[in-house]
Amino acid sequence: MRIRGIVAGALSAALAISVATGAEAGPQGVTDTEIVIGTHQDLSGPITFWGVPVRNGMVMAAEDINAAGGIHGRQIKLVVEDSGYDPKKAVLATQKLLSRDKIFIMAGAMGTPTVLATMPLVLKKGLAHVFPLTAAEQMYKPFNKLKFSSAAPYYVGMRTGIKYLVEKNGRSRICSLHQDDEFGLNVHRGAVEQAAAMGSEVFETTTYKRGATDYSSQVARLAAANCDLVSLGTIIRETIGVMVEARKIGFTPDFLVSAAGYAPEVAMLGKGVTNGLYGVGQARIPYYEDSTPEVRDWMDRYKARFESDGNIQAVYGYTALALTAEGLKNAGRDLDTDSFVAGLEQIKNWTSIFEAAPLSFSATEHLGATEYLVSQIQNGRWVLLDGPMAF
Repeated sequence: MRIRGIVAGALSAALAISVATGAEAGPQGVTDTEIVIGTHQDLSGPITFWGVPVRNGMVMAAEDINAAGGIHGRQIKLVVEDSGYDPKKAVLATQKLLSRDKIFIMAGAMGTPTVLATMPLVLKKGLAHVFPLTAAEQMYKPFNKLKFSSAAPYYVGMRTGIKYLVEKNGRSRICSLHQDDEFGLNVHRGAVEQAAAMGSEVFETTTYKRGATDYSSQVARLAAANCDLVSLGTIIRETIGVMVEARKIGFTPDFLVSAAGYAPEVAMLGKGVTNGLYGVGQARIPYYEDSTPEVRDWMDRYKARFESDGNIQAVYGYTALALTAEGLKNAGRDLDTDSFVAGLEQIKNWTSIFEAAPLSFSATEHLGATEYLVSQIQNGRWVLLDGPMAF
């Protein structure tokens, strides 16, 4: 009887374990009613001009998706963590998202140095890492079935813009000023490659540390080198700071900023100092008065929801989550990482209400676009000059 009781107890325990295991056998972050998506943004550090509106755009997209019935009956649960644009803080945030929040997807994560520190954690967990808010080529190279990028690489943008300015404005002495990290190096690479392609070179290169506020020595070096075209691997406040220093000493080359500095705040906060700046980006910066009715409606809803204007950063955040949702829809109700990846690979010539290059993916290509728009700040606002195009 005792033996029989022990055996019965063991069988009951085994059955309980089996039931528990079966209950957890589905993919992490997916239930019958919910899909958990994680992201980290700079909500307190030096690039909050990007992090906050990107977060808001993603929140708005999640709310729109859920209000329309969700994805095959499941609601999106978006969990946002603050990275402070600090790789160490970003790692801690990602560990929380993976272990405590048990996300199914990492989507729209912000910043080259922070994403490079955190993406390996997501991939090691066997989860998809999609549409980060950085155009560094490491976001899709080397190929990994779990990595998808919608951002045409920084170096492609800079090659496109430099070629355009050399041909249109007759520039010949190309120089480079960039942030001293992987983001800046990705931008700098575009200047180096395009100069070489035109039988020239980068005549002067200077850098600054992340978070710097003084660029006087860097600008002085560029002026001394007689640069007439400067590639800027800067973000928003750094771009303005460089332009302020250049104006102080009467240094007036063509400045070309990457997509990281292609933002309305550069025109607005520059207060005229940034007039003449060229920039490359994948979507047209929305201005209410010349937008379509659909974009105006989006901007009205954004302003009512967040009490701020819908800008290009918010557009990128909204688009990142909307594109993620497209992959989830294609995956069907039987959702796991493999079906989600297959769903993303079905996306062809995807566009939104915003004026931007279309996006496509396949089983062998996880980079969605390679084209850029070229714009310039004129009279305190960005004006589209040409594109989409690539070098």
